[in-house]
Amino acid sequence: MDKKNTIIGILLLIAAFYFMYDGSKREAAQRRAAAVAASAVREQSAANRSAEAGSVPAQAAKLSSPLAPEENFKEEFVTLKNDSVLVRFTNRGGAIRNVELLKYEREQNSPDAFIFNDVGGGVGAMGLAFEKRGFELPVPFENKFALIEADGTKVVYRFVEPGKFKITRTYVLLNMDKLSYGRYVVAVKTEIENVSKSPLPLGEVYLCLGAVPPTESDTFGSNLAFGLYGDGKILLSKSSAFTSSSGFLGIGATSAKPFEKIDAENALWGTVKNQFFAAVFTPENATSNAGFAIPVEINPRSENRYMRNAIAGYMGFAAGDLNPGQTWRISGAYYVGPKHLDSLYDMGNGQEAAMDYGWFGFISSPLSRLMNWIHSGVAVVAPDWAWGWSIIILTVIVRLALWPLTSIQIRSAKRMAKLQEPIKQIRQKYKNDPQKMNQETMKLYGEYGINPLAGCLPLLIQLPIFIGLYYMLQTSGEIRFAHFLWIKDLSLPDTISSIPSIFGIPFHLLPLINAAVTFLQMHLSPTPSTDKTQAMILKLMPVLMLFFFYYFPSGLVLYWTVQSLLGIVQTLMIRYGKDNVELKKRTKPTFMQKLQMAAEKSQQMQQNRGPEFDKLSFTEKLKVIREENAKMRQRLRDERQKGTMYEQRKKNPGGRSTPRKRK
Repeated sequence: MDKKNTIIGILLLIAAFYFMYDGSKREAAQRRAAAVAASAVREQSAANRSAEAGSVPAQAAKLSSPLAPEENFKEEFVTLKNDSVLVRFTNRGGAIRNVELLKYEREQNSPDAFIFNDVGGGVGAMGLAFEKRGFELPVPFENKFALIEADGTKVVYRFVEPGKFKITRTYVLLNMDKLSYGRYVVAVKTEIENVSKSPLPLGEVYLCLGAVPPTESDTFGSNLAFGLYGDGKILLSKSSAFTSSSGFLGIGATSAKPFEKIDAENALWGTVKNQFFAAVFTPENATSNAGFAIPVEINPRSENRYMRNAIAGYMGFAAGDLNPGQTWRISGAYYVGPKHLDSLYDMGNGQEAAMDYGWFGFISSPLSRLMNWIHSGVAVVAPDWAWGWSIIILTVIVRLALWPLTSIQIRSAKRMAKLQEPIKQIRQKYKNDPQKMNQETMKLYGEYGINPLAGCLPLLIQLPIFIGLYYMLQTSGEIRFAHFLWIKDLSLPDTISSIPSIFGIPFHLLPLINAAVTFLQMHLSPTPSTDKTQAMILKLMPVLMLFFFYYFPSGLVLYWTVQSLLGIVQTLMIRYGKDNVELKKRTKPTFMQKLQMAAEKSQQMQQNRGPEFDKLSFTEKLKVIREENAKMRQRLRDERQKGTMYEQRKKNPGGRSTPRKRK
């Protein structure tokens, strides 16, 4: 492989991932201040709500204002369960307290399931909230609901304010075995009936989608987000909005927000999500035009302070005024489960956008589907290590697809290596004239049909594939806790706990193997340059790769290691195979030579114009250039005509350009 182009590609990778990781680190450094600010805002809102509720007479209370909450009522729970989820409902607001994902561990090798919306005494998922004058945020409706019905699949709650309104909330746990997402969906219906004799001003009604915590591998919470989807795109509010940033040298500095509002038009669904899990609410009879994202402290005693905060989302629906006897309804499907691309895609309405692949979704999505298809076959043969083998097979497929391009790259590097002595002479001859040195070097490349840019093409193609794979592995729930060889979790670095850490740095074996493979690949690759600086960079490249990949997910390091091994195989095949690379001078000018000739002609024309040309106006210069181009085109036509006549004379020595036909 051309080492110079390899260096360029690796530097591009480092630059691309600097922005991903640097943003997370800056965010982590400021999260504590953001949590304090958000907590202060919530406490102030709660104090204002209590004071105002106490000052409003009971008979004047409306639904758009929070009723005086019942003091010290006992919170009671009801559960619905299938083999995938356990949904716990609460009489506080008639909402969902939390959802246990029974097939997903909270921590690796833990008997406890991952719990969504584990917010303690906070607002439950699917909880109601209403607009309140003087408040920027919707106010949760947390009054005590009566349990009307509870069986194996259905729960019904009701709240009645005599002579004013009645709220009925119905939940049904669906068990659609034939659908990929069917075991993770709760059907939700909310009905608000005006039983008074006067209009009931509802305004905007909000549903809380719940609070999602960061996963154990997302230690900075950088994958937490709330979003609304409409018009073919998703608008996201990420946790970085609730953190402060000092920017770069003070440029772009931001302060932490206590909340963030999303304005959308006809949003079809909303979601709160973390790295591997998502909650998605899809209304059946309404669309949303606004939502709020709010940071929530969920684990105040966590040793890792970055794991203490979740993000909650509120999805708003326009209800307006409710006439006497009229009922306002909102119903829909509430999905709480893993972020599996196929499951979200099967739900329709573009819900695969919840994967949040970013700009490289057009690459991440097909790679995810391809890897899942590979896994479906590999799991039959090697179920324990299926995901690791799937990544390896995916790497082989990608490498084979790029094989012709990388072959061109390797051949180009070998040809350039054979020209080192002439290039060295050119550099020595024109060491005081860099422009002439570059011209002569390009001329030499052109004589032998070498394109120095040919080696960059495979790297430019592989870079988006690499980044797309990174986002796929970072957000796919399938990879979480997947084992392979000594690797315990392909979504995390392959820490070997039996080997003690050095200066607090854990021992990761796979990045060391990758660095060794990189060293071997550099050693076997042809060296097209004698530049001392480049030689030094080549020696340091394995070390740079070690630091670059040391804390990356092991699934991604596995991909890069395997593709480097395949690159070594391809280099050896070209070096020792029948495909010998020889230098041959070209008889026709190459594309690069044509460009150089055109540049020289342009420079010559500029010199022939003289100083008087610079004194002309723009219009006059344009006229002169057009006349020159017209003369050049005419000269080319004349040359082609002469060439055509010459060829015809060779074919017809008698002198006629075209033989006369006999009658």
